[in-house]
Amino acid sequence: MGPTRAYISHKNLIHNLQLIQNNVAPATVMGVVKADAYGHGSIEVAKTLIAHGVNYLGVAFPEEGIELRKAGIETHILVFGAHLPHFFPQFLDYNLDITLTDAGQLQPLRELCLKHKVQARVQIKIDTGMGRVGFIFEKDRDLIFQIIEEKAWQVVGIYSHLSSADEEDTHFTLEQIKKFQTIKEQINHRFPDLKPIYHLANSAAIMRFKESYFDMVRPGVMLYGNPPSPDFDLKWPLKEVMAFKSKITLIKKLAANQPVSYNRRYYTTQTTYIGLVPAGYADGYNRKFTNTGQVLIKGRRYPVIGTVCMDQFLVDLGPELKDVALGDEVVLFGQQGNEHIKIIEVARKLETIPYEITCWVSRRVPRIHLR
Repeated sequence: MGPTRAYISHKNLIHNLQLIQNNVAPATVMGVVKADAYGHGSIEVAKTLIAHGVNYLGVAFPEEGIELRKAGIETHILVFGAHLPHFFPQFLDYNLDITLTDAGQLQPLRELCLKHKVQARVQIKIDTGMGRVGFIFEKDRDLIFQIIEEKAWQVVGIYSHLSSADEEDTHFTLEQIKKFQTIKEQINHRFPDLKPIYHLANSAAIMRFKESYFDMVRPGVMLYGNPPSPDFDLKWPLKEVMAFKSKITLIKKLAANQPVSYNRRYYTTQTTYIGLVPAGYADGYNRKFTNTGQVLIKGRRYPVIGTVCMDQFLVDLGPELKDVALGDEVVLFGQQGNEHIKIIEVARKLETIPYEITCWVSRRVPRIHLR
């Protein structure tokens, strides 16, 4: 196992989960573990969540759900998004909740259920303003009622998605919540014996709109200790779950005015020591950190110099080595001593969102699960 690793703190994961659970009760919590749990490791994360009271998981594709099933995870799994009927047999084989989003899905699923004499678990996705996936209730009301009445499957959930819950302007989000509440009331009035799980709230909504909780909430990015965006007004004491670290594998001395790395994008300004870190953009350390990144060594910040390569980058250690030595830990993001390079700091520097930072850490980087 190489020196570049992502460390996953399950203690911090449990802290974030319990913080959410305590604030949203009596609503339950779906653990969103799509995209390999945002880069943290879906199987290991799912097992910890289930051990601490989570009874629903959310993924983006059936293969993600199948991976969890093959790992022995038996709790309910919802597959978000729109999927071609060609893949429905996988949903049935592995007991995954199917999201229904379009009329064209219905007849193929009905025929499949009748052929195999099995009742599928389905959830109806309603578009309340995202403009992406889901039925338009005002237009598709009768069709939605037909879906609920169908005996080939069981409607176990009805949900929607908020597009702008992290924005300072709350008007559009409140309109979406109000619309979903109205839809719930109409469905409950028409089908008083139907007891689906209604769910709407993502991470931003959990932290800002109590009226969005309904029966279940769907934390994603906040579960892993991060706000939806670097500028989000974060008032919850979340703890980062991932730390990204490597080690110094080479130290060399360069004279002044020497070029460093590809295309000579950096020249030394004085005689200095440089350290090589065996992590690059193929590992998830972005090439945009060329001449702009910082890392922690011995609790101090050091600048990244020269072009970030596929498998390595260089750090300016200064004209004197002080106490830095081969094999010393290098923190790309995370805490070391009293210093902390936060994921939101990294996201801000790269002009992106925290989701992307942890998802970038590639599969060739081992995940070390600290339990």
